Amino acid sequence: METGSPGLNMKPQSLQLVLEKQVLALQQQMAENQAASWRKLKSSQEAQQRQATLVRKLQAKVLQYRSWCQELEKHLEATGGPVPRQWEMEEPNLEQLLIRLEEEQQRCESLAEVNTELRLHMERADVVNKALREDVEKLTVDWSRARDELMRKESQWQMEQEFFKGYLKGEHGRLLSLWREVVTFRRHFLEMKSATDRDLTELKAEYARLSGSLLTCCLRLTVGTHSRESTGSGKMDESEPAQLLMLLAKTQALEKEAHERSQELLQLKSQGDLEKAELQDRVRTLGWRHLGSIPCGNSDVLIGFRVLDFKIKRGLEWPGPELSFSSRAPQTRVPALRCG
Repeated sequence: METGSPGLNMKPQSLQLVLEKQVLALQQQMAENQAASWRKLKSSQEAQQRQATLVRKLQAKVLQYRSWCQELEKHLEATGGPVPRQWEMEEPNLEQLLIRLEEEQQRCESLAEVNTELRLHMERADVVNKALREDVEKLTVDWSRARDELMRKESQWQMEQEFFKGYLKGEHGRLLSLWREVVTFRRHFLEMKSATDRDLTELKAEYARLSGSLLTCCLRLTVGTHSRESTGSGKMDESEPAQLLMLLAKTQALEKEAHERSQELLQLKSQGDLEKAELQDRVRTLGWRHLGSIPCGNSDVLIGFRVLDFKIKRGLEWPGPELSFSSRAPQTRVPALRCG
């Protein structure tokens, strides 16, 4: 009865572990995506800052060269002399610087585009991260609700199990007490049956003894009568009729007592049969009334009830042959007295 509890305890624990693993995986993935996006954005910003610094330096240098060239041109115009060869050699450097400046500007523009794309990607990652966070919150709420429901059902199942165990214990106690009553009744009935059989045996022996004595007295009386008739003496011993009457009275008393004992034994047997049937009905009613409410897994309880019913059917069948008693008192044939 107590073995369904670990299985129910493992289900919420396994569900909790699966949900916690999913939540941790989503959080880790979100953190990794966010960290990668922040790293890309930071590197792009640093590269953009470096390009901007380099462009500013190049622009400052170009402006410096332009101002220097303008000053030289003004100086040449003022002096009216030829352009020195050094200036002619430095002019290509200025063109190279301008070309480099244009290249850096293009590179800066490309980096700005990359930065813009990274910002858009970061915004999309933030949206996805927010959606994932909402999903995680929903999963957490659903998991909490499922856990509470499982805990409630588990507590309810434990309460029902405790109630059923107490109920089954009480019914088992009632069955045991009823079985003790049945065994006690059977023992008393067997004791009473044995005592009655003993008394009947003694009565039969006494009855046979008295019948033999009566028959002997009758034979003696008959022989004495014939002898007196043959001798012509009509006298009879006075003690013989009195002894004969006393034997007849004892015989009738024994017959009456045997008849009463037979009636009493028949009455006790019928009463015992009625009480036995009543006890069997009580046991069946008590044992099989609630079998429909017993779960299918409690096969031991069902087997126990069937074994108990089988024992009651077989145990209350009294051993030994059944005694049959006639409702009439036994009749004793006494030979007719012939008195002369």
